[in-house]
Amino acid sequence: MYMHVTVRSNQYRDSVRLMQISREAGALPGVAKVLALLGTEGNKKVLADLGMLDDAASAATASDLLICVEAEDAEAAGRAVAEVDARLSTASAASEADGDDSRRPGSLEAAVARLPGANFAMISLPGQFAKLDVLTALDQGLNVMLFSDNMSMEDERELKELAVSKDLLLMGPDCGTAIVGGVALALANIVRRGSIGIAAASGTGIQEVTCLVDRFGGGISHAIGVGGRDLRRDIGGLMMCQAIRTLGRDPGTRTLVLLSKPGDPDVMDRVLEEARATGLDVVACLLGADESRALPGMKLVSTLEDAAFAALGLAVPEPEATPALRARVAGLSPERRHLRGLFSGGTLCYETLFLLRNDVAVESNVAVDPALKLHPPARGLKHFCMDLGEDEFTVGRPHPIIDLGLRLEWLERDMADPTVKVELLDIVLGYGANRDPAGELAGFLAEAGRKAPPDGGPVILAHVCGTDADPQRLAEQERKLEEAGVFLFPTNAQAAKVASLIVRGKL
Repeated sequence: MYMHVTVRSNQYRDSVRLMQISREAGALPGVAKVLALLGTEGNKKVLADLGMLDDAASAATASDLLICVEAEDAEAAGRAVAEVDARLSTASAASEADGDDSRRPGSLEAAVARLPGANFAMISLPGQFAKLDVLTALDQGLNVMLFSDNMSMEDERELKELAVSKDLLLMGPDCGTAIVGGVALALANIVRRGSIGIAAASGTGIQEVTCLVDRFGGGISHAIGVGGRDLRRDIGGLMMCQAIRTLGRDPGTRTLVLLSKPGDPDVMDRVLEEARATGLDVVACLLGADESRALPGMKLVSTLEDAAFAALGLAVPEPEATPALRARVAGLSPERRHLRGLFSGGTLCYETLFLLRNDVAVESNVAVDPALKLHPPARGLKHFCMDLGEDEFTVGRPHPIIDLGLRLEWLERDMADPTVKVELLDIVLGYGANRDPAGELAGFLAEAGRKAPPDGGPVILAHVCGTDADPQRLAEQERKLEEAGVFLFPTNAQAAKVASLIVRGKL
């Protein structure tokens, strides 16, 4: 294979857009891999591990763009670099099409001057360089959504203390999902407006609950992400409490939903007391938490499915296994006995593990039970569920919500394993997600079907997290998957419950 690295000086670009461009250029004939990334020290380490760090890349700065290609020859690599440049130029031309006034401002202060009524900033810089811009935004009176990760715990606490003192939101770091005033931000879905407000330390948790609320007739006032570390003792729930107070003052919010994995016990008590003080109807979903900790007037639940239906005031429906699914399971070889789950949503994977914990011993890289912890690249030998969005899988490649490549590689091995009985998948739609994940998966399954054993291979169960208003269209994605032989469920939890029945021989 031919390796090539090109450096473009002072060309900082948004990381999500770079991941999309990398995926598109990597699909060219003769091209094995394309990585378009910034010259941060973390990214240089990735390139070194891949054997792609040359002298020019080593000298690059965090504001330089590196285009790294692995291809069959120099000609194919050149086409890939040209494709990246063309797509970057197209994006730049589109942003400037309206004339000089639409060009990017040179600073945050200049941007605020251009939009004097603005009260919100989205920041997506390498985490170690984001602090100054967050400080500037807060000083300008802007609420901040901080997409960046790799910020120190000390800086996160300092910035959140400043935001709280100014009565502003600092959503993040590592906040990838929010809905504010009906506007979907970053990796979020388009849902109808309503009276349910969400404060969450989970991006895919927000996506699942907001989409279920939309699917079953409700609506969302706002969904505020706070970053995954907010409920640790070091941070003290500063932004979760600030988000709760913000939603408590919002006249359009009548029901408050809290979403998180269990955090520090003292911090959680503080957060629950803050929620109770709002006077709103409160549903607290602390995945896997003891439901007896709820305060008076509050409902504490342990799954995302429970949270959505409790917020709607509806009973959780029982999962249904269709006659077609029962017939498919009945026709499987007796040798098949294992469950596998390949997830793009970390919280969806965690919810599945929690639901299976009492019936099936499932190994995972995000295991509920430390004794079942997997350390990639190791794969479980029996039952396992993997969060393929964890850092160990996304270093140097797009997130699986964007790129199905890694998941299809793992799925191919599972489809060829005669012991696998059921495969669990999540498909996450919305802004920033893969443009047609069902189409890609259906194409893969059509090819796999031509090599399937007499019993048809493992049963595939899936849940699509999305809405019909999303760019990918929920109904269209579900149609493609059903035509490909995938059995669908309206919630991730229902898919997990049915998978448990299948693997235990109860269906």
